[in-house]
Amino acid sequence: MPSGFQQIQTDEEDDAEPREPGLTPTLALSVFTAVLGSLQFGYHIGVINAPQKVLEAEYNATWLRRWGVPPAPATLSTLWALSVAIFSVGGMAASPAVGLLADCLGRQRALIASNGLALAGGALLGLAKLGPCDVLVVLGRCLVGAYSGLASGLVPMYVGEIAPTRLRGALGTLHQLAVVLGILLAQVLGLEALLGGPGRWPLLLALGLGPAALQLLLLPFCPESPRYLLAVRRHQGRSRHTLPAALGHQRDLLLLDGHL
Repeated sequence: MPSGFQQIQTDEEDDAEPREPGLTPTLALSVFTAVLGSLQFGYHIGVINAPQKVLEAEYNATWLRRWGVPPAPATLSTLWALSVAIFSVGGMAASPAVGLLADCLGRQRALIASNGLALAGGALLGLAKLGPCDVLVVLGRCLVGAYSGLASGLVPMYVGEIAPTRLRGALGTLHQLAVVLGILLAQVLGLEALLGGPGRWPLLLALGLGPAALQLLLLPFCPESPRYLLAVRRHQGRSRHTLPAALGHQRDLLLLDGHL
């Protein structure tokens, strides 16, 4: 075949190849919604440090009301250390369940379900001043730690699976960026002039409820992970080339990611 005709044929074949779109509104909404979990993770890491003296005074008052005597310095130090460390314990206990939860419920619904831990933990932290402060803070920190352990696996998984190949690296960095921003936000709001004072620390600890509620509100509008949808349909014995048109923007994301 003459070289000129061969070149025309190659150009036509190149034009026929599907081209990945850029950052679509659906993709932007989905990534933003997912990294709200990373923001909560970072916020709960950094929020406990600033109000240490205030919380120790609250623990002291709670112990005095309960037992009639103030706690020994070693006991107070132990309570404070437990309040800080229980966050990591909750995260370590929950993180092994990331894969099971993601495969059983799907990535999107797993994020929705895990937000129950964030809401329950945030509520306990916000109400800690009204009850046994030390007990409620420890329980609340354990629950938000468990949520953070799940979010640390689910968020990068979901973002990586919905992102098109050429944007996957850039969007994948948003998880760590949101964690750092959450830590920074917690440190700034924890200043005594803002929310770190004696009367405002419950609001400081419970402020993670805001991103949790927003994420819970937006997640139903986000598509499921294309990789999970394909895995489900392959497990059911269906052809990957016959996904129903009713998937709508989820089908668009599958095409965008080059899976179809």
